[in-house]
Amino acid sequence: MVFEFAPGEQFNFLAAFANRVGTLLQDATVTLPNWLGTGSIKRVRLTPDFSLLIHQYTLTEELILRRTAADNTADRVNVLFQASVRADGQPGDDNGVTAGQRQEYTVRITSPDIDSELRFPPGRGVLFVVLSMNRSALRQLLGIGTTNEVVEQILQGTQAFLFYETMNAEAHQTLEALVRIDDREELGNLRSWIRVQALLCWLFERLLTRETGKHRPIHRADADQLSRVRAAVVADLRQPPRLAQLALLAGMSTSKLTDLFKQVFGDSIYDYFQKARMIEASHLLRQEGYSVSETGHRLGFSNLSHFSRLFEKHYGIKPKQFARNE
Repeated sequence: MVFEFAPGEQFNFLAAFANRVGTLLQDATVTLPNWLGTGSIKRVRLTPDFSLLIHQYTLTEELILRRTAADNTADRVNVLFQASVRADGQPGDDNGVTAGQRQEYTVRITSPDIDSELRFPPGRGVLFVVLSMNRSALRQLLGIGTTNEVVEQILQGTQAFLFYETMNAEAHQTLEALVRIDDREELGNLRSWIRVQALLCWLFERLLTRETGKHRPIHRADADQLSRVRAAVVADLRQPPRLAQLALLAGMSTSKLTDLFKQVFGDSIYDYFQKARMIEASHLLRQEGYSVSETGHRLGFSNLSHFSRLFEKHYGIKPKQFARNE
């Protein structure tokens, strides 16, 4: 099913989605009809300026959420947190997930004037949270005195923006705690608000550490092309990406692609690839029980000493010790 929408001042996502799938909106919650899956989408209004849409469901058919950019809501910032979900719909790792899919568990920060498309396959749990907030209220909440180019663009800039971060274990745990809260209980809304603030604190701490240069404008078409490039980079972690092929895929010059990729994802293409390999290595070592040599070979390392040095540089511990949880 494809649900296409164009948000605006009077647009109500839940009401429009409920109408599209032929169900009712009750208590700020849409329960999925049986033909689409099980689970729900609910809104949590934290303050007049901050609200959540929590998507938590397992689908029986593919769902595509396609948002057309809005030009008249530039005073807002949207943050999408997407977590790892097992086939049973519960947060956590799953052996059936590929390395490329694991890299999808990210945070995306965007202005409303960027098109977006999210695709969710049938038979797997979906867990993601969209935090929408007023830009001036976000500035006031953060109270940041000294910013870099990335944070400046989010809080004060006039150009469209798009940035990604990869969630760490701490962010995963906070997000999972957030979605378990029943906001109808006493102090439920307060507990949700505390965890949202913790996620924002973690996120902007990460963004403030980015090395930034001049901000390139992000056009609507760029966001989709960069997503395709990122997917290609992590599709096969045994082979380093080839810049010329990626530039051809994106329809950009190599200089524009390398600049935009680092601006949006915070790393060069090659560094992003290497970090993705190390994230996958940690999963293979701990969750799937592979040996150090098996893990290195599966990730395309012919020199295991080189693999061990890279892993230790990334995690601060040798892979053998990491596998033992020492």
